[in-house]
Amino acid sequence: MSKVLLLLAAVVIGFPLMVIAVAGAAITSIFAARQTSSSTCLVAGADGMTLVGYGPEETRNAATIVAVGKQLHVPEQGQVVAIATALRESWLRNLTWGDRDSLGLFQQRPSMGWGTREEILDPVYSSTQFYTHLLAVPGWETLPLTEAADAVQKSAYPEAYAEHEPAARAIVAALHGAHCQPAPAPGDWVVPTTGACTSGYGPRDGEMHRGQDIAAPIGTPILAAHAGTVIDSGPATGYGLWVRIEHSGGITTVYGHNNLNHVHVGDHVQAGQVIAEVGNRGESTGPHLHFQIENNGHAVDPVAFYRDRGHPSLCDETTNQS
Repeated sequence: MSKVLLLLAAVVIGFPLMVIAVAGAAITSIFAARQTSSSTCLVAGADGMTLVGYGPEETRNAATIVAVGKQLHVPEQGQVVAIATALRESWLRNLTWGDRDSLGLFQQRPSMGWGTREEILDPVYSSTQFYTHLLAVPGWETLPLTEAADAVQKSAYPEAYAEHEPAARAIVAALHGAHCQPAPAPGDWVVPTTGACTSGYGPRDGEMHRGQDIAAPIGTPILAAHAGTVIDSGPATGYGLWVRIEHSGGITTVYGHNNLNHVHVGDHVQAGQVIAEVGNRGESTGPHLHFQIENNGHAVDPVAFYRDRGHPSLCDETTNQS
C-alpha cells in the first residue's frame, strides 16, 4: 500500500477514535462540573407546599429534584423526566431497599457505580447523579420521555415511565418556586425549621421549659443549626425521638419530638443539613420542634441566643406563649 493510502487509512481510523476521545472528555467534564455545582443544596421556596395525593416526604423529595435541576440549569423537560422516573422507581420515596442493591429515589445501585449507599440515600446526590447521566445522553431534549428516562435507567420496562408523565408535569409546575439556596458559611447559625413560636423558654406549669417550641406540619425538615457532631439520635423520655448535636465552644443543640431522624451518633453535620423531620412524639400537644440550646450544660433562651448572633427572629414570635 502506498504511503498516501496508509496516511489516509490512519486518518480515517484515527478520526473516530479522536471523536470518541473528545466526546469522552466532554462527558467527563460535564460530570465533574455538574457534581461540583450541586455538592450542596438547601431547598427553599417550597415551604408549606403540599401536593394533592402526596405526603410531606414525597413533596419534599420532589422539591429537591426540581431544585437540583434548576441549580444545574436543566431545562424543565429534564425536570419532568426526573420526576416521572422517581415516581416510577420509588413513588418519590427515599427507599432503603429495592431490586438487588437498588436504593433511593431513582433506585440507583452501588454495584453499578452510582455511588456508596450513603451517597445514594442523599436525595441531592442521587438527583445530581440522575441529571448528570441524562445530560450526557445525546439529544435527550428531543427524545420521548420514555426513551430519555430509559437511556439513564436501563429499565426492563421503559414504557412504564410514560404513565407518570402527566403527574410529573403537574408536580414540576406546582413546585416552580423550589430552588437551592446558598449553603451557610462555616461559622453561621441557621434557623432549624420554619414555623410559628408557640411555647417559649421559661417557666411553664410550675416547671422550667428549657427550649423554644416551633410549630410546623409533620414531616417538615429539621436542619442542623450549626456544624457539629451528633451525640444522641433516638428515643428519649419526654422528647419521644430526639437528636443532640455537640458544637464548638461548649454549645449543644437539642431537637425533640421528631417524627423521623436522618442522622446517627458520630455523624459530622454541617449547618443547614437536614437531620430530622418535625413530629408529634413524646409529651407533645401538637406537631412541633422543641429546639433547645445548652451552653456548657446550662439551657439558654434560643430566641435570645439567635438574636445575639444577628438573627432577629428564630421563628414567628407573634404567637409565642410561655
